[in-house]
Amino acid sequence: MLDEIRQIGSELMDLLKLQTYPVAVRFVREGEEFPEGVRRPKKLLGHKITLCQAFTMTRRYGWTMGVSSEECTCNVAKILYGWRRLKSEDDYVDFLLKAGFFTNEDAAKKAAEFDFKKCMLDPGFCKGLITSPLNRTKISPDVVLIYGNPTQAFILVHGYLSSVGGALNIEYTGRHASCGHGVIQTYLTKKPNIVFPDEGDCIFAATEKDEVIFAIPSEMLNSIVNGIKHIYARKIIRYPTPYYLRYEPIFPEAFIELGNKLT
Repeated sequence: MLDEIRQIGSELMDLLKLQTYPVAVRFVREGEEFPEGVRRPKKLLGHKITLCQAFTMTRRYGWTMGVSSEECTCNVAKILYGWRRLKSEDDYVDFLLKAGFFTNEDAAKKAAEFDFKKCMLDPGFCKGLITSPLNRTKISPDVVLIYGNPTQAFILVHGYLSSVGGALNIEYTGRHASCGHGVIQTYLTKKPNIVFPDEGDCIFAATEKDEVIFAIPSEMLNSIVNGIKHIYARKIIRYPTPYYLRYEPIFPEAFIELGNKLT
């Protein structure tokens, strides 16, 4: 099973010429243990990290990371993953207002309702997260995060839609991007998602300004790769995108006058 997943990871890297490894993400369910060979931030680094930092360590360093609830330093992630609870949902609304995301309480309440419904796991579902480079993953993923540019993302969209049709609908808040929208929302909806990195991804996890995240439920990996191969075979879409060069350029007047003086 893992060999097949690793092969898909290698094919994705080759088809899209990805600059960083696709990130396999797995929830450590209650009752499970972190497997051997997983790097733990407290032991490795001597301090806690955010989940988006773990994603970057995996995709840039090739490390398999394991982050428990006690090793995560992001309080928003602790709430979304069910690792910590609030006394009242009003406390979350108050946070959204104090953080400056919204100008009024009604807007903040609507945002909180979305987060609790679409980007939150049930308490007790998992106790941590494991991330591993897909092309040599040590885990069977629940979700895969692919970091790339907009062109690579639109090819992934084509790969997804090639067998299902319709359109890829995106729900995005600008908050908890990779950990909330990328991992949790994708897992709960069982549908791919395009996620724009938020301030945490950019500040803490060094996500580049030209990168977006394409999140895939693991069960769709094979069909998306096959879809990309299908559209590539028709030679309409490729990556890198070929430029059209079969035309005669028009030069500025000075260059034309120079040509008139040639013998």
